Amino acid sequence: MLELKNMHHLLCTALAAALLVGCASKEPQGPQITLQDPEQTPREKWSDAMKILRDDLGIKGMKDVPVETARKYGLIAGVSEPVRGNSGSMGDLAFGGVGAALFLIPTGQARGAWQEDQVAAWISEKDAKNIEEATKIAIETVDNARKNAFSKLATYNLKPSALADNSPGQFVGFKNTFFENPVQPSEELKSAPSFIKIKGEKYYGPIFMSGFRIKIVVDASRNDIRRDEAMRLLSAKLPDGFVIYNSGQRKAGKDIVPFPPSILVAGKEYHFTGK
Repeated sequence: MLELKNMHHLLCTALAAALLVGCASKEPQGPQITLQDPEQTPREKWSDAMKILRDDLGIKGMKDVPVETARKYGLIAGVSEPVRGNSGSMGDLAFGGVGAALFLIPTGQARGAWQEDQVAAWISEKDAKNIEEATKIAIETVDNARKNAFSKLATYNLKPSALADNSPGQFVGFKNTFFENPVQPSEELKSAPSFIKIKGEKYYGPIFMSGFRIKIVVDASRNDIRRDEAMRLLSAKLPDGFVIYNSGQRKAGKDIVPFPPSILVAGKEYHFTGK
């Protein structure tokens, strides 16, 4: 009986200590808001970034920040300084916790394509006579742009893919999964994506380049810049038919600088701010 009492005492002590540690280490959370679910939001209220991500890249999972919230926290024009004080800052809003504004990672879900940096290309039928030529042009264009954007480069090779990285079905069979050989892009010619102003031409695409995340992380590290800065520099060197999806960065420690997700096309950046 005495032994059971001692064990009970030890368990209670351990539980109390754990609760105290938890209370002491808990960081204040930023404001929790409701994001715009694209499935339940009129399409005309989607951000341009959302339209490109879903319509052109075929990637789901990201949500827009409501325009009222974005305006309140200084994310869009019309507010000179972010709201401070008890309401928090834009940094708190964006990365204060699960469900916060600019970067939402649902608890318990496997990583999806929307949580991975991506690059994709659309190559005109005028520039390539088949999908093999189109994929070669796409990869060479990205590599040449990297040479113009960075002085030190990663050596990891990109592979053409029909689907974005972390998409279900990107790899078929054990061998292809093991060697990371994705399903190849389709030979089918399609209409121009929404962000290309010249209409009437047909394109091969989207041609995703698998392994982009690894490459851009190493490029950024070797050139001593942040990942989002590296993607902006690279986008500025790419032609109109290339899209970069920046998946963002949560605040994950005092040395980690958070930044919001965005879409980059020829140096122009689109944020997930609803209309």
